[in-house]
Amino acid sequence: EDLLLRIDFLRDCRRTLEELRSKTRDSGAVLAVGAPFYEGDLFNSLILLYRGEVVGVYHKSRLPNYSVFDEKRYFREGKSPLLIEVNGYRIGFSICEDIWYPDGPERFTALSGARLIVNVNASPYHIGKHPFREGFVRARAEDNICFVAYVNLVGGQDELVFDGRSMVVDPLGEVVARAKAFEEDLLTVTLDLNLPARRRLLDLRWRTAGREIDPLPPLRRIELPPRSPVEPRVEGNPQGEEELYRALITGTRDYVVKNGFEKAVVGLSGGMDSSLTACVAVDALGAEKVTGLFMPSRFSARESFEDAKELAMNLGIEFHTVPIDQVFTSYLKELTPAFGELGFDVADENIQARIRANILFYVSNKFGHLVLSTSNKSESATGYTTIYGDMSGGFAPLKDVYKTTIYRLAAYRNTLQKVIPDRVFQKPPSAELRPGQTDQDTLPPYEILDPILKLYVEENLSPQEIVERGFDRGTVMKVVRMVKNAEYKRKQAPVGIKVTPRAFGKDWRMPVVNRYLPGS
Repeated sequence: EDLLLRIDFLRDCRRTLEELRSKTRDSGAVLAVGAPFYEGDLFNSLILLYRGEVVGVYHKSRLPNYSVFDEKRYFREGKSPLLIEVNGYRIGFSICEDIWYPDGPERFTALSGARLIVNVNASPYHIGKHPFREGFVRARAEDNICFVAYVNLVGGQDELVFDGRSMVVDPLGEVVARAKAFEEDLLTVTLDLNLPARRRLLDLRWRTAGREIDPLPPLRRIELPPRSPVEPRVEGNPQGEEELYRALITGTRDYVVKNGFEKAVVGLSGGMDSSLTACVAVDALGAEKVTGLFMPSRFSARESFEDAKELAMNLGIEFHTVPIDQVFTSYLKELTPAFGELGFDVADENIQARIRANILFYVSNKFGHLVLSTSNKSESATGYTTIYGDMSGGFAPLKDVYKTTIYRLAAYRNTLQKVIPDRVFQKPPSAELRPGQTDQDTLPPYEILDPILKLYVEENLSPQEIVERGFDRGTVMKVVRMVKNAEYKRKQAPVGIKVTPRAFGKDWRMPVVNRYLPGS
């Protein structure tokens, strides 16, 4: 991001690169490092280090400028491919987006004799991305009749989570090695680099294509000592709820730990959102580093206390009850002389949520805990959340997770260890801010709401197109209107993990001040 616009940051990156270079003096390996590189202009670059020397520099040529990516804001496009020769075999290099295109630098280096292409990435996760990603890596390997080593970052960075799953694909498009998902891993592979040459000789299209370019000479020739063969390892590929849950754990753990917090605090209501948030926190940080607060008012059901306490006991976390009714009564008492008896409405409901937020942030300030918001995507999309209340927090693990998905994730978590009480699954969702309240007093059923939101937010369909999918026009327009009216709230929401193709954050850049309502 904008650290790239700071000269001191770029100098420190170059200093760190020099430190790495010096550490390779006695190494028998070539080290490929991704870094910003200033050379007349700023580039997104890959630097090759060997025996204390820089033996090659490649500048990324395809700069993404969509979704969460703003690379054209910072970088200039590179123009020259990079090819080196190791023990007589040519190897090409590229960066992330380069490999998405059939005519990218991989094509040029392959036609110049590269039998292995190394592609380094910081490719963020979202649901459904890995099969798509693996598909185009396979395609590049088959198209160019070479091995492709796809190396991906792992860990969390603000709203992004990187799932790792580095892989090696052979010239037939088969995955011959894959690293672990959502974990740091060292993947070692032995490749038969004569295989691409044998297959290219049998492919007339390849032999014809190779005549169309002037072969690129290798920048550097390197001799590495022989190594013992290593059996390839193909790690499992988590899918569905397991994959998503692990993404939430990784993103939450790294945000908390990398920002220097030791513990987290969660407001437990006895409902599903706070239950799953607590589970994610425990699995990310450990039970001893999570505190749960139950903050009942006159509208809180006894069952809610029982469910919150049972969850806390099952998870093994610290648990406290802090009633808010006296504070709530004091608010109303102090406000009445100024404004009179106006009757109970949403303003009085929201005071309760804001009192709870104040208590959570007291704990944060007093003990250094990070407040985890329990807000979800269905709520933030429609504005069914209290600004400076339940949507408040230092981090929102479930920010990009729909309510219906939360139930599926909770069911999955209970298959690992039953910690969420059955009653939490069975009772209607409720904020418990007034007698008999349920979410469906304000919102369509989540089974209807969430598909509409997905079509409108993620697939960018118009209200009419959504209606043509079989949804009631009145319901669709109500949802679209709620999404528009809640924009000002989302601008003030905490950072949360992006897990869908389009999240509310860098993906969604809508003006607060506008009178346009789609479909009206």
